[in-house]
Amino acid sequence: MNTVLANAVQSIQIGIEDFQSNDPRRALSAIRNITAGILLLFKEKLRELSPDGSDEILIKQRIQPEFDASGNVVFRGDGKKTVDVAQIEERFTSLNIQTDWKRFKKVVAIRNDIEHYCTTESADRLKELLADSFIIISNFVSSQLGYKPVILLGEDTWNALLEVAEVYQRELDECKNATDAIDWNSDAMSAMACYLRCSKCHSALVKPIAPETKPYQSIEFSCSSCGHVNFLDEMAEEALGECFDYEIYSAVKDGGDSPIGTCPECDQETFIIQEDLCAACGGCLSYYECACCHEALGSDDQNYGGLCGYHYHLAMKDD
Repeated sequence: MNTVLANAVQSIQIGIEDFQSNDPRRALSAIRNITAGILLLFKEKLRELSPDGSDEILIKQRIQPEFDASGNVVFRGDGKKTVDVAQIEERFTSLNIQTDWKRFKKVVAIRNDIEHYCTTESADRLKELLADSFIIISNFVSSQLGYKPVILLGEDTWNALLEVAEVYQRELDECKNATDAIDWNSDAMSAMACYLRCSKCHSALVKPIAPETKPYQSIEFSCSSCGHVNFLDEMAEEALGECFDYEIYSAVKDGGDSPIGTCPECDQETFIIQEDLCAACGGCLSYYECACCHEALGSDDQNYGGLCGYHYHLAMKDD
């Protein structure tokens, strides 16, 4: 086994040992080791694809052109620094190497959250990280590296990952099933519900206490990880941002209209434009068209008293 792959396996194994420790201080070590192990698995794939004699060019940050013995220009890896996450993603895309980047970025986000907001709930968030790591490792090791995960990582490590993933998934399914029982009466709200997270510890294990409560903005959500009781307005802004991440990004990049705007009532970025509905407070627009020119009014125009921006400023000028 080469050094990169051996380091990847050792990092994941040590991460699991850290997780199984009774010392809560080792939770951060578990997170760092498992995340590092996944990155090393990614680098191993690039190392495998690097041409012979190129000094493992695909895992090096710097690529240097030079002449070979025959006078032909060749490229070789330069220096000891290896590729970072962004460069790995770029090279995977270029080489059509498949992995679950969305799930991996979620793992990195959990790591960053726990490192930045180190709390007693770290061990509970770690379960979510391990569950996602299990899926990434299983798929990548088997489909891209050609190994059976249980053989590569060893039975103890693999069974520990599997057990945590299964337990976490059961807890998550229980929360999702309870949330699905809510009558959202909105396609966007139903879609957003999949992204709800505790406002205190950021866990996805939030469950409605009384899903039949009306209106749904009054429903309380209990966090299974830290016990905090959340209201929808505490979670809606982040959940909508994640749910409509692609559409919001495309609007910024390509100059279109974002599907989410600022609610004129509660001032959160939770107003669903297409449904004329605020996910946080349940508010809707007061004015739909300008009283003078009948131009359609959006959530940003509500403070103009039923006028568009142009006619509002004209009116203010006349005053």
